[in-house]
Amino acid sequence: MLDAVSCNVGWRLAAGLAAVALVLAPAAAADPECSSCVQGKEAIDDQVLRRHVQLTANDDLHQYCESLLRNVLKSGRVARVDSPPDFVASCEDEGRVLIAGQ
Repeated sequence: MLDAVSCNVGWRLAAGLAAVALVLAPAAAADPECSSCVQGKEAIDDQVLRRHVQLTANDDLHQYCESLLRNVLKSGRVARVDSPPDFVASCEDEGRVLIAGQ
C-alpha cells in the first residue's frame, strides 16, 4: 500500500515538473526585430496590460495567439501581418513572460 502511495506521489511530481518545463521553455524562437513579431508582442500586451485579460499557465497560448491574430486582422487594428507564424511565436513568447510576471 505504501509503495502505491509513493508511486502516485512520484508520478504527480514528475507531471508537475513537466508542466513547469513546458511553460518556461520557449516553444518558438521569434525574431524580435521583424514587424510581425512586434505586432504579435504588442497585440498580447494590449490584451493583458490594457484590456486586463487574465492568462494563466494552463491557457493554450498557441491557440490564444492564433485567435488573437484573426481578431486583430478582422477588426482592422492590424492591417496586415507579413508572417503569421512570427506573429504567433512572438505573441506566445510575450505571453509566457507576462504569465511569469504575475
